[in-house]
Amino acid sequence: MGRVNANERDTRKAAVGHSDACRAQRYDRKGHRVSMQRKAQGPLIMVALIGVTAMAMLLPAAVGFTLREHALARAFLYSAALLGSLAGMIYLAARANPSRDGALSHPFSILTLAYLLLPALMAVPLTEAIPGMRFGDAWFEMLSAFTTTGASLLEGTTSRSVDLWRATVAWGGGLFVVVCVMALLVPFNLGGVELLRGQIGGAMRVTEPGQAQTNFQESDESRNLQRLRDQVSVIAPAYLGITLVLWVGLSMAGNPPLVALMLAMSTLSTSGIVPVGVSTSVPSEILIALVLVFALSRRLWPGARALSADQSPKRQDPELMLAAVIVALIVLALVLHALIRPGPGGFVTHLADIWAHGFTALSFLTTTGFVSSASGGLSQVFSGPAGLMLMGLALFGGGVATTAGGLKLMRVFALGWQARREVSKLVYPDSVGGDGPRLRSLRREGAFAAWLFLMIFIFALTSLTAGLTLAGLTLEKAAVFAVAALTTTGPLPLIAAAEPLYWGELGEGAKILLGFGMLLGRLELLLLLSVLWRR
Repeated sequence: MGRVNANERDTRKAAVGHSDACRAQRYDRKGHRVSMQRKAQGPLIMVALIGVTAMAMLLPAAVGFTLREHALARAFLYSAALLGSLAGMIYLAARANPSRDGALSHPFSILTLAYLLLPALMAVPLTEAIPGMRFGDAWFEMLSAFTTTGASLLEGTTSRSVDLWRATVAWGGGLFVVVCVMALLVPFNLGGVELLRGQIGGAMRVTEPGQAQTNFQESDESRNLQRLRDQVSVIAPAYLGITLVLWVGLSMAGNPPLVALMLAMSTLSTSGIVPVGVSTSVPSEILIALVLVFALSRRLWPGARALSADQSPKRQDPELMLAAVIVALIVLALVLHALIRPGPGGFVTHLADIWAHGFTALSFLTTTGFVSSASGGLSQVFSGPAGLMLMGLALFGGGVATTAGGLKLMRVFALGWQARREVSKLVYPDSVGGDGPRLRSLRREGAFAAWLFLMIFIFALTSLTAGLTLAGLTLEKAAVFAVAALTTTGPLPLIAAAEPLYWGELGEGAKILLGFGMLLGRLELLLLLSVLWRR
């Protein structure tokens, strides 16, 4: 009898554990399952995001009143009041509604709704603050900022309040990306997380012998809000603290406080948003480069222990080592070029050139897009055909689960490690690969997952380029804009082509296609496949 009761207790515990991940349930004294009605969590997430957006509008409103731009400040203030009221009404209407099966249960649904709805709401004050700006252009501006792309249709000098709003939206978009990856993608091993955790493939759990159940269940919605809260409490303090420290450092380096704040926000979010006419000094670039390192590896952020199965020292992180090798090779090539073909100027000039190229390479590797001003600015750094190198760096991208876009360094490392093993097998066909279980899994299943994403990325890039050519762009321009959109590197067209390309010169059809490309580049294309193909 004791053995039977023990088996019943074990079965009940397993059922309760399964209900935490699947559907909110309760068991009565006889062990019968009683379903509980759950509140809809999806609308609450959107209400929180709309409320935070309304509060963020108060910052450019305050700056506008300080700069005596009263009409612009009122546009942001009234928009904040409107969105705050909208969030309150949605909350009152949805707080007592039971959760519907399948409503916002998949992370792709939550992220897609956020990236489609929030930029439209963020665009409301821009249509009032900038005379003659259409809502479609304002939506493109905010979508670009929220996806941390940094592409802008605004040409010439704009108001500091508008620039601050764009930088604030990008800063919030960067925080949103990092939080959502940890809260929504890590449980499902998506977004490159599978390479860090050593669990390649979709996470599965067995419910009964011979039956497997995927993690994409409608009732997972009940845990999304709690995961988001937990990750915000862990990541947001560090994200805000680094921004404040960089702001103070850039201000001490000689930048105006408002410009320093925008540079700090753009650096943390890797958006590359810089006010027109602003140039940075070498001390400022050194501080920015130190913070850009955080976009190369998720292990530098808090809460990374639950993300990575590798507990080796951070200096042995594959993403950091690969990034260091890439930047070092570029700097070494420039040193050799200076030795073979010495140009005018002395040692200090060559040193400034090396720093400028190294900083710009690091910036584009993290898909930020800052250009160093230590060597003459845009016209001297990677000018002409050398701009194709920046396209390659942007395609590599930064670290997994960071604000950077692109293919991600971990996928590039997995493909390179597998290629290294294949080359060694050509020399020693009977050799046995070592490297430990972590790297063995990375060069087998990890390389397969990385290759799958690479094929999807190439297909998306090809389709987007073809669509842009149909919209009237030449093949070269279409390829540059497509890479910039999918890698979320907005400043790329200014330097990667033979002559600077401007987003404001695009037609309506091209803007819509590139907006869709930014959305795909930020959402991770495998998420879309996980919706269409649950396996």
